[in-house]
Amino acid sequence: MGQDTEFRSDLAAALLIEKIVRETYASARSKDIQPLQWSILRYVGRAAEQECTVIRIAAYLGLTHAPVVRAAKTLVKRGLIDQKPNPLDARSNILSLTEMGYESLATDPILGVVDRLQRLSEGEREVFKRLIRSLSITPEQNEIGGNEKTSHRR
Repeated sequence: MGQDTEFRSDLAAALLIEKIVRETYASARSKDIQPLQWSILRYVGRAAEQECTVIRIAAYLGLTHAPVVRAAKTLVKRGLIDQKPNPLDARSNILSLTEMGYESLATDPILGVVDRLQRLSEGEREVFKRLIRSLSITPEQNEIGGNEKTSHRR
């Protein structure tokens, strides 16, 4: 396969990934909650309580803390998360899901992607998961030994 043909094939695969992501957030329900807000809800729903600070969430998502602060404030205003002072660090707050936040996660658009994955054979899913993990590691993370993962409740 020529270099140009190989590049086009790789580009087509990348565009398919983009299409899946776009389709994931196309529903009316998911438009009420922005993709970053969904990421925060998922994180807070799974991470240990002491890990649920803006700084930890931003680090996990690979973002600066400013957009995470803005998104978290919106989630608090909408009644999807609560915040309380962090007993271990007075400079930060601990975020937690409200009942409405848990209800929202039950309609998380990412569950549609999970459904698609579950239609694959077990072998295909294992190959896909191994490949997607490899793709998710940036060159910078690879140089420093990977990124920090959080502990998860579920």
